Amino acid sequence: MSHAEKTTGREGALAARLYGLLRERAARRTIAEVRIGSTYLAVRLDDDALGLSAVPRAEIPLKIETMPPPSLAGADAPAVLAWLNEPGRPRRKAVALALANALIRQDRSDAEGDALDLIRLTPSDRVVMVGRFSPLIEKIQVTGASLTILEKDADKGLVLAGRERRAVLRSASVALITATTLLYDSLEEILDDLGNACRVTVLGPTTPMLAGLFAGTPVHHLGGVRVTDAARILPIVAAGGGTRSMRSCVQMTNLWIRRPS
Repeated sequence: MSHAEKTTGREGALAARLYGLLRERAARRTIAEVRIGSTYLAVRLDDDALGLSAVPRAEIPLKIETMPPPSLAGADAPAVLAWLNEPGRPRRKAVALALANALIRQDRSDAEGDALDLIRLTPSDRVVMVGRFSPLIEKIQVTGASLTILEKDADKGLVLAGRERRAVLRSASVALITATTLLYDSLEEILDDLGNACRVTVLGPTTPMLAGLFAGTPVHHLGGVRVTDAARILPIVAAGGGTRSMRSCVQMTNLWIRRPS
C-alpha cells in the first residue's frame, strides 16, 4: 500500500467526511420515523427515503451510553447527522449513519447480488474478515481460501489488539470489513494497518454507498443494500430481524471504488 493510499489516520475521519458530503442534502430534510431493533435500526425521512445501520453491541463505551430515543420524529436532519462527528458515541453515531444512508441516492450500481461473488476467491487467498459475516463463511471455505475472523466478541472470532492484529491484517490478500467499524471510529486504523491486500471490501447494510467517501483509501469495493420496500422493512427492524429477514425488502448492490489491478 502506498503512502498516498492511506487514510488520514485520525479516528472518526471518515465519519466526519461523510457528514461534510451530506450536510447540504440534510438541510432540506426532517426525520419522519426511527425504528430501533436489537440488530438494526432504521431512519425514515420526510420524503420516505429510508436508511439502515447496525445497532452497536452492549460493550464499553456503550455501558455508559444510552440509546437515543426513537421519538425523533420531526427532528431536523442536519442536527442528527452532526452526531457523526461525536467520538466515543457509537449509538448516536448509528442513528446518524442510518440517516446518512437515507440521504444517499446511489446513482449507480456496478453489479447486483452478493459482494463475495465479485471477489472470485482462490485457494491461495488469505481472507481476513473484520466483523463476523456468518452467511459468507461457508462460501469462503468452499473456495479453499484461508479465513481469519477478527471480532470484538471472543465468541465470534479472534479478539486481538495492537501488534497481533496488525500482523494479521498485513498478511491478508483479501480484507472484508464490516461498515460498523465506522461506528467505533476504528475503520481508519484498520485500513492503515493493511499490507498489500489486492482486494479490500466494506460490507453490510450499514455501508454508505457513496464512492467519494472512500476516495484516497485502500478500499476497492463497497457491498451494501438499496432499500426497496420501506414499509415492510420497518416492522422487521423493530422485531430484531437481521440481514436474512430483510432480504425481500432490499436489493444487494455493489460499487467499485477502484478495480484491483
